[in-house]
Amino acid sequence: MSQFQGQTPARPSEIVQPEQAEGRLAEMGLSVVNIRNSVAAGDDARSRVSLRYYPRNFPGITMWAETLAALRRELLKARQGWRIGQTGNYETVYSADRRLAFAVVAGDRFTGIDGDRPPRLTRKRGPKTKERVDRNAKYQQLAFEIDLPVRAIELPPDEACSTWFLVVHADGDHIRVELSLPVDAENGIVGEWVERILIDPIPTSGAVAPIEPGEDDDDDGEPMVTRTA
Repeated sequence: MSQFQGQTPARPSEIVQPEQAEGRLAEMGLSVVNIRNSVAAGDDARSRVSLRYYPRNFPGITMWAETLAALRRELLKARQGWRIGQTGNYETVYSADRRLAFAVVAGDRFTGIDGDRPPRLTRKRGPKTKERVDRNAKYQQLAFEIDLPVRAIELPPDEACSTWFLVVHADGDHIRVELSLPVDAENGIVGEWVERILIDPIPTSGAVAPIEPGEDDDDDGEPMVTRTA
């Protein structure tokens, strides 16, 4: 297996259906269980703070933080070279050997399905996201043109890799999920993907709705969902 495998799909705009997700994720050192457990942990934490005493955006921030923390725990306990990435306050879990990093983000209603259009993220992104997405696009172009591993130069190890997004959307009594590789972030809008790995929806208790936060720089909080009134 080439050094770049796990980062590059067989062809552009590939959609991996849920029944094929396990095999594709295994190439990346992941499993469907890793992802479902992480999102479920985030939702459980979110439900505990979805009370009127908390600030309105706190359940969404909790959902983001606990999902990422759970994914980090899932991967680090496997002892396969996964590390916590925080360069430039951009929070990921990454593998320097695989040259893969994963971040958690919120998506719109087209998340997790093979719908009329690809999903978009629910808020505009800052310069760090654009840097990573632009790097994804560059890696894809190089990989397809020369069919060789991409060797990033003079970058921290958690940035010298392709950055995939674990995209989450709350839809009624389910959470829709996919792991996808973005390659375009024009004007802060991320909505173009070279590969999307769809995961079966995760049941959730109680009504939830996406938060629509204002534009800001990439920070250490990715609002996701909150309980509706």
